[in-house]
Amino acid sequence: MAKTREKEHLPPRLEAVMIRLCRGADLNKTQAVKLPYLVDVIATHVLGTPITEGFHQAWDHGVVTSQAWRHLDRCEQTSSPFRVEPVPFSEEQRIRLAEGELDRELTPAQQAIVDFVVQEFAAIPAGELGLMTKLMNPSIATWGINHRADTGEDAYERMSAEYQEMARRASSLTLDSLRRSSIAITSIEDVIA
Repeated sequence: MAKTREKEHLPPRLEAVMIRLCRGADLNKTQAVKLPYLVDVIATHVLGTPITEGFHQAWDHGVVTSQAWRHLDRCEQTSSPFRVEPVPFSEEQRIRLAEGELDRELTPAQQAIVDFVVQEFAAIPAGELGLMTKLMNPSIATWGINHRADTGEDAYERMSAEYQEMARRASSLTLDSLRRSSIAITSIEDVIA
């Protein structure tokens, strides 16, 4: 029974982070389960440790905080602070806070990190967030088998717009496109000179 109850509830800091994320932006379910990863990457860089106590895993469409996904799938049957609402004429689902839900305790530094993530990343569509998190984890060769995602300095550096642009361009290159845009070498002397 204890294991079932543990699965119904989020770790306290993950719940606090998700409440603050939802209070700061109108999120769909996919955004709500991807943004805690970005919070932890930034927190690890700034504070030296993650905030959420979450497991960030490599799912098919990017990094997902697995406890958040499971919780939002079952939140209607629990005493969750979250409600999942369907969007008319769409497969999308919006996350709402239950009436009168209060913020959970985070330090001012943790709050600032969550607020920064809302400001910088909450407006990014879920599919683009998925690609972004994949580009932050180039060592994961096969997505969808729940490898743990990187929250360290390398992941933080790969969040930059410059890295993201370079990685998107590099991933779109094919051998054929390289052949079409290259110049044929007719003499090795010409190349060396």
